[in-house]
Amino acid sequence: MTDAVSTDKPPAAETAPPVLKLTGLSHTYTGQRRRTTVLKQIDYSFERGVFYTILGPSGSGKTTLLSLASGLDRPTAGTVAFDGVDLEEIGLGRYRNRHVATVFQQYNLLTYMTAVQNVTTAMEITKVRARHKKARALELLEQVGLDRHHATRNVLRLSGGQQQRVAIARALACDVDILFADEPTGNLDEDTAEGIIRIFRDLAHERNKCVVVVTHSQQLAARSDRTLTLRRGKVSSR
Repeated sequence: MTDAVSTDKPPAAETAPPVLKLTGLSHTYTGQRRRTTVLKQIDYSFERGVFYTILGPSGSGKTTLLSLASGLDRPTAGTVAFDGVDLEEIGLGRYRNRHVATVFQQYNLLTYMTAVQNVTTAMEITKVRARHKKARALELLEQVGLDRHHATRNVLRLSGGQQQRVAIARALACDVDILFADEPTGNLDEDTAEGIIRIFRDLAHERNKCVVVVTHSQQLAARSDRTLTLRRGKVSSR
């Protein structure tokens, strides 16, 4: 008598959840006389190792979308999930401190500090494990085109373009899963902007980060892996 041959298939491996998932995401601003809905039932998933850009006309809600995805604000309806867990369950503060970094359009630098102090402070807040934080900060500032002389100056003594580079270096210093950026190359010359784009691509492709950039730059969008367009509150991809 021969043993019966099992026809059961082994269980399929579970697919990892997207690093960031928007489900039914909507947001409405309430003014004195009217309500304005800028995002309408957006469903989209972002993956690790991918560099995304989001295009759209001014006022289309790009910055609002970034604020919701980065945990800076709560949606009017719908959910944002990180690794399959709702941000409300994680806690917005914990999510921002441990999992994401943002390059703000207005920089949001600590104006009483030098450039290098801004970067090392971000590393301390997010508990980055680095034995020589200052050396790492100077290295990152050099990568974005700021030499040691400017790195040790108070940020208020730097130009707008230089402050933007500090903001980018500060975000890069945080060892996070997702990097968000709002018009990160807007005040940079073409050569420096190209260098920043290369850094974003390397973060996604070499370090398996998810990079999400809001931009008007077709140059930047052309170098990303996936481009989304936000128009009339809806997202489309190409």
